[in-house]
Amino acid sequence: MRELVVSLPAEVNEHGDQMLWYGSWLVSDDGTEGEGFYSGRGGLAGRFPVPPAAVGVRVRRWPNEGLEPEYADLIGLASSRKVGAGDLDFDITQPFSRLHLPDSSRDETWEKGSAR
Repeated sequence: MRELVVSLPAEVNEHGDQMLWYGSWLVSDDGTEGEGFYSGRGGLAGRFPVPPAAVGVRVRRWPNEGLEPEYADLIGLASSRKVGAGDLDFDITQPFSRLHLPDSSRDETWEKGSAR
């Protein structure tokens, strides 16, 4: 069975505590999430057996535990054997983001920053 090595840094959150991390498998190309493989405070590297249906991973982190987590998706496990969560870009819109607005919903009102 394939294994994936995931490294989760011991980062500090906005409360001064060690950051909370959660890792799960993506099981389809449309972002369907499968089982989780890690939940904890990081500061470790672990080996995780890759399920046959997995096509990617989703890594979440909670910079502020009172708010929604940030996440990064990594699709294409065939070429990956190692993931360094500290190297992932949590600041870009992810392919399966629930916050993404289709281009057709944009209009001048939104461009000026006014609510409809």
